[in-house]
Amino acid sequence: MYSGSGWLVRVNNGIAEVIINRPPLNLITLEMRRDLGRIINELEQDSNVRVVIFEGSGDKAFSAGGDVTEFLNTTPNELIDWGGRTIEAVENLSKPTIALLRGGYVLGAGTELALACDIRVGTPDVEIGLPEIRLGMVPASGGLTRIVKALGPLRTKYHLLLGTRIKANEALQYGLLHEVVELPKIHERVREIARDLMSLSPLAVKALKGAIRLIQDSPMEVGFDIERKTFALLRYSQDFQEGIKAFKEKRQPKF
Repeated sequence: MYSGSGWLVRVNNGIAEVIINRPPLNLITLEMRRDLGRIINELEQDSNVRVVIFEGSGDKAFSAGGDVTEFLNTTPNELIDWGGRTIEAVENLSKPTIALLRGGYVLGAGTELALACDIRVGTPDVEIGLPEIRLGMVPASGGLTRIVKALGPLRTKYHLLLGTRIKANEALQYGLLHEVVELPKIHERVREIARDLMSLSPLAVKALKGAIRLIQDSPMEVGFDIERKTFALLRYSQDFQEGIKAFKEKRQPKF
């Protein structure tokens, strides 16, 4: 498994842990963004990996953002070409992803990485924000788009124009966090979620993630069509047959 340049990757019993390994603030460099794309590609190809967990090392931050001084040495063409594609690769991963957010700071690129994950679990001291406006910049690794879609334009304007940090309980209300768990129990809870996800059909999980991605910006009728066709494709899968058989036999399915 590929790791390096600020990332640590561990795979154990079907669960991959991708750790931002630049404590204390876990700032994400441009090189790390490029390496993340390669890591995601390897995880996608690894049939032994069923769930991916993202976490920051140390106890200060998931990630306090990008190493912003690097942007002064990049050209506009480099930035346009790079865009948020490595973060998009996380969202496009066919396997379920969990962001384990412990410690205080989830800012900038750290927020964008967390929002690209399917499920986000944080501790009560987590603060989420996109403060780029205070540097004369805007978020550009998917964060601006995802926040607008999650919060709507009215709330987004308040939080992004002022560069505020959203506390854990408010983030929970907004849906930016799915669960808030006390620090001593967060690893246990995230692994519990991961094991639950691993018990599901990989084919159905992949199909569901793809359908959600297509439906989220589609008109209602298009969404109805996508869900019916996804159901029809899964109807003839071995996983569905096993799921129905296990249900009838009152046992856990073996996918």
